[in-house]
Amino acid sequence: MHIDIIETLPSLAKLEDNWNGVYDADDEAQIFLSWQWLNGWLSHLQRPWFILAAKAGESADLPYVAFLPLRLQNRIEKSDVVSDLRMAGNFAADYTGIICRPEAENKVIPAFARCIRQMNWARLNLENVRMSERRSRLLLACFPKANFNYTEVGRVNKVDGIDNSLCPYLTLPKDWNSYLESLSANTRQKIRRLLKQVDTPGEYRITVSTPETFAQDLKTLLGFWETKWRPRKGDRIESLVASNGAMLTRSFQSGMLYLPTFWNRDRPVAALATLVDPRKRAFLFYMTGRDETFDGPPSGVILHAFSIRHAIANGFSEYDFLRGNEPYKYSFGCVERKIRCTVLETRNGRNLGGGIDPRSIPEVLQLATELHRKGKSTDAEIGYRRILEVQPKHADALHRLGQLLAAKGDFAAAKRQFRILTTVRPDAAKAWQCLGQVCESLGQHEEALRQHLEFMRLQPDQPDGFVAVARCMAKLGRMAEINAAVLAAIEPASAPSVRKWRDWRPTPDRQTASEHSVSA
Repeated sequence: MHIDIIETLPSLAKLEDNWNGVYDADDEAQIFLSWQWLNGWLSHLQRPWFILAAKAGESADLPYVAFLPLRLQNRIEKSDVVSDLRMAGNFAADYTGIICRPEAENKVIPAFARCIRQMNWARLNLENVRMSERRSRLLLACFPKANFNYTEVGRVNKVDGIDNSLCPYLTLPKDWNSYLESLSANTRQKIRRLLKQVDTPGEYRITVSTPETFAQDLKTLLGFWETKWRPRKGDRIESLVASNGAMLTRSFQSGMLYLPTFWNRDRPVAALATLVDPRKRAFLFYMTGRDETFDGPPSGVILHAFSIRHAIANGFSEYDFLRGNEPYKYSFGCVERKIRCTVLETRNGRNLGGGIDPRSIPEVLQLATELHRKGKSTDAEIGYRRILEVQPKHADALHRLGQLLAAKGDFAAAKRQFRILTTVRPDAAKAWQCLGQVCESLGQHEEALRQHLEFMRLQPDQPDGFVAVARCMAKLGRMAEINAAVLAAIEPASAPSVRKWRDWRPTPDRQTASEHSVSA
């Protein structure tokens, strides 16, 4: 089994038809692993992501038979860079997992696991994985407990006791009446009575978002949701509202969102966002919000019943309430499935292979730079060094590590970094200036002079270069040349015989015994 790694959006775009073919063939596939949903999510994901793609051989003509979306998250702690490997959909997707043609899973899943074991990570987060026991065993068998620590993470909310690893869902019948007959008599009568209130012209009504109304409907939904959850979510609420809004907008634009709003005359009192999977014929309830001050019919029951009826009428076969075993969900006749949250960690807490994945470089650089600015030089240094282990000529890491080493007085080590930097960025004046400065700190004034002259060549209008050159020449006893430069600088610019100081170039290796003072 051959594994390719897909890590750019253009490469992912080319796979749409292949991906959809695998998705349609896999009974375990669900909307958060659909090409359409993932393409939208990954296009806005800041951290590095990649997709393992499996096929039967290396030939470009062979189609892929399975896909596993992943992403990296890094942190610097305990004097090392520690990398987490996560499912790509985490923090937006209620479910994660693998899509695979069923006939290939016995070969594909162990091949995926072997590929993952060759990567640089300390923790593998298999979070919210919706996968059969058969597939889970195939995957986890490649991570023996003798080599990895296993933790099964519970998802019971401490505030309200809701178990978010339990996911209620309905298998929908062919018609609405058959569905109603599957419910208890009380629930059946209640739903009929409530829907009659919105079906009949009067005080209550339901509208469904259109391109013209979507922006306002979404604003209504998110406003209600924010009001309810702000006390619990705290400072995270703004980012959650923004990310949910962006995801739901992308879904609506792709035809994958059903958003009804419940009204009391001209007052919106509740809205419900449901993801629509036309390929698997599934409705997946994602988010609801309601006006907590409304004292009227139960808006949540009405909107769910309205949505279930719509799904049945349009030939959908499943209505999924997603994560959480809230009691009200079971009144609609649900059964439940369980998802898993398993964390695998290396025994020593360090990345496999000891280094970082090249895809992690931008994030590690950002983390190290932030620590550097906060004065946490030890952790910042390990971040820079981990980058340079992977990419020895990474200009920003070289520059910042050189600055850090110089600041703590290790001028010889700083010189090595800046020397490499001048070969990587020979046209960067700052690199030559920094190299000149550390040479001065080492007492190597002749060498420092050469670096400062190169800085002057690249930045002729910067007085810093002249000052540094003069300082070095003074240390070397070449005072007559400094006098000439100063006189050139203070003569009237209109004098045709005078060279401006920025055009002045001393000869670096010229020696002079002159020790006269600089002329005033």
